Amino acid sequence: MKKEISEGRRKLEEELRNLVGNIFVPEAKVFGMVCGCVGFAVDLRGLQYDDVDVFREKISAIMEEISKSVGVEPEFVYARNLPGSEEVVTLTARELCERCKREFAESKAPPRPDIVVLKKKRWK
Repeated sequence: MKKEISEGRRKLEEELRNLVGNIFVPEAKVFGMVCGCVGFAVDLRGLQYDDVDVFREKISAIMEEISKSVGVEPEFVYARNLPGSEEVVTLTARELCERCKREFAESKAPPRPDIVVLKKKRWK
């Protein structure tokens, strides 16, 4: 899995540079949360909210591809802004636990004000 994470980090950095210019992805990780959600996340520098808005589908597709390569089925893909700014500091793809699926299915709004939803799977 180390190889897939490293390759995913490199691929995302290259793709974002091709789309918007000078982007740096210093860290990529696979995580597990106490609730049961698992995911793939990258920290980044140089990406702005407007870039994410314009390239929403492309960024989501890249994140989905990379997360699947590390064993995460992406049901919820989002960007997190630095609070009070337009700078996007994290991209995350999460496979949701049953509790979070219920919470996300019932809510139309993002879970927090600093979250920009790129993809949200529909649940019954």
